[in-house]
Amino acid sequence: MAGAFPLSDDTVKALAPCNLPFLRRDPFVRSSSSLSISELPPSLQDLVRRLYDTLLRIYSSFVQKRHVDHSHLLHLLGETGWHDLLNELRNISLEQRDSTLSQVIHDVRGGSLQALVLQLQLLELAQHQPVDTERIYLLTRDHLKIMRNCLPDLDPVRTARDIELREHGVDLLLEKWQQADYRLPDGTASVIVDARYNGVVADRCVEFSALDRVLYNLVNNATRHSADQRVMIGIFPILECESPSLRLVVANRIDPVQHSALVQRFGQQWSDLFRGGFTFSSGGQEGHGFGLAICAELVANAYGLSNGAAAINGGYVGARPHGDLFVAWAHWPIAAP
Repeated sequence: MAGAFPLSDDTVKALAPCNLPFLRRDPFVRSSSSLSISELPPSLQDLVRRLYDTLLRIYSSFVQKRHVDHSHLLHLLGETGWHDLLNELRNISLEQRDSTLSQVIHDVRGGSLQALVLQLQLLELAQHQPVDTERIYLLTRDHLKIMRNCLPDLDPVRTARDIELREHGVDLLLEKWQQADYRLPDGTASVIVDARYNGVVADRCVEFSALDRVLYNLVNNATRHSADQRVMIGIFPILECESPSLRLVVANRIDPVQHSALVQRFGQQWSDLFRGGFTFSSGGQEGHGFGLAICAELVANAYGLSNGAAAINGGYVGARPHGDLFVAWAHWPIAAP
């Protein structure tokens, strides 16, 4: 929806440098924020495989993305012990011996899964709407890809397909985000997208699913903290870059208490949120803050930077206040080789 973004074009352009060096020389075939399934603790390996297999069965239940037998789907949830599985996932600690392991666990139980959990709960309570069926399909599809992005050898056959050359365009972002009624267990938002680019973003599914991890983390964060239950996404081409890029900007309104907590912790250097270690809650407590840190690592990987800190320092990712808005951004190279 052109013109829907709350920042002017000049303000968006001034958020970060427009000439962002592109240092990656190899095709994007694996995310840096990923592990082998064998690197997970044995009990966690079993839990992750059970989750993946359950999501595959849900995904396979759809004849087309808008058609599924709801009674069959409800039976499947009972048969697979869906609620017990979710309880086990919630009990996994993010405090792990290795930061990459913590990031992988975060996105395996985060990503699009939390929104999917709520959609399936509405189905169980007979409170779903016709449009929710397609959303269940899209959220399930996305999380399967996110899980393979985190753990490539979880499903070697499908991962091999993810690496094949195949164009992925902005339309695949719009189909799930444009005017979406996005619901999480701890937040709900209406999502509006203002896309100024309609071409190819990535030429491999593995790269597009890494971008999905970035956007889900940004939108999940915005949804949880939106003061007016609205989230706005802007997709802007930055053609001055060494490699043409997209500037993905996610904005949400915050209340004075949130604003004060952020200023007290970061001053005006809100981009430091992408270093992790801070999560705002109504009580002001700090948490892990893994979501934005994962965004920084994934963007660094896409551009061939050394680490997430380099992405923050170079303006590839960042955040700042704009009036009563919290504005976060991330860049992604367009169809990089």
